[in-house]
Amino acid sequence: MQAEYRKLAEEYLRLVKEFFGDRLVSVCFYGSVAKGTATPESDVDVLVVAQALYADLGSRIHDTTPIHEALRRSEEYRKLRMQGISAFVSDLYLSPEEARAHPPILLDLTKDASIAYDKDGFFECVLEEMRRRLIELGAKRVNTGKGHYWILKPDANPNEVVEV
Repeated sequence: MQAEYRKLAEEYLRLVKEFFGDRLVSVCFYGSVAKGTATPESDVDVLVVAQALYADLGSRIHDTTPIHEALRRSEEYRKLRMQGISAFVSDLYLSPEEARAHPPILLDLTKDASIAYDKDGFFECVLEEMRRRLIELGAKRVNTGKGHYWILKPDANPNEVVEV
């Protein structure tokens, strides 16, 4: 975790734990802040796994608005903003079932994840399952000058369905 974001991440984690209580399963930071390559314009990417989420994305965002409101009022957020750092938290909420289905967002987390909270090692197990599957497929992450992409199965047939 990039040093200047640590306090903000700790405050976010505290607020998420308070909001979800026993429903919270995992919190994982990823992206440039987790890799230590963030710029002042970068957002803080977070994946939250929790039980009993609303089925639709809009309701999830609306439901978790108090987390963001409290974070924007925090000293940690204000300090970063005064330094010209974005401090915007871009969070994604998944149920445990959705996380177990290996959505594509998890591909990058197999390489660049900073797990901040993980009840019973749930998310580490999900990532390890995915890593094993990527090895079975012979998957490769290809880095380019502007980012990267994944080749999930280099020897796949044109009509073959590849599942991670």
